[in-house]
Amino acid sequence: MPFDLPGVEPGSDIESLFKAIGFVVVQWGHAEQSLDLIVAAIFHRFDDNTLLKRRPRMLDTKLDFLRKCFLQLPGLKQFRVEGEALLSRFAITGKKRNDLVHGAITNLSIENGAFIFSKIDVNQEGHALRAVVLGQSEFPGLRKELLALGADANKLARKIVDSTKKRQ
Repeated sequence: MPFDLPGVEPGSDIESLFKAIGFVVVQWGHAEQSLDLIVAAIFHRFDDNTLLKRRPRMLDTKLDFLRKCFLQLPGLKQFRVEGEALLSRFAITGKKRNDLVHGAITNLSIENGAFIFSKIDVNQEGHALRAVVLGQSEFPGLRKELLALGADANKLARKIVDSTKKRQ
């Protein structure tokens, strides 16, 4: 069943933008779901859960929690190298995903081989406006990393879940 996008011409720049951002959203959801499974498996199954009182919900808190777990929990020592590498990838890719999903498109057509977004960053000093670029040459790498990130996170989640089942 096709999903019509009123006012969007098939093959147009805006259709390409919608497909690209939709791909980012869907693939990120898959990857973060696997990250959530890792968090839940560790949070609910390890006896020494003094690292947090509540299960983390935001990406940065999840990554911080998991970094501490991989460093401090002996039952996760075997996953430390793989886990830390995966968390670094989540941090990098998550920033790009966040910028694209929470940014505002500045032009509905490609400019110099890229879509350009505006992103407002808010911090203690106030706020700053910056440009975020999604280039045609960059997207294949982002697409590949999102697919790999989901697959790798799922693979690690399965290993951790299996190892925690053995501990019970």
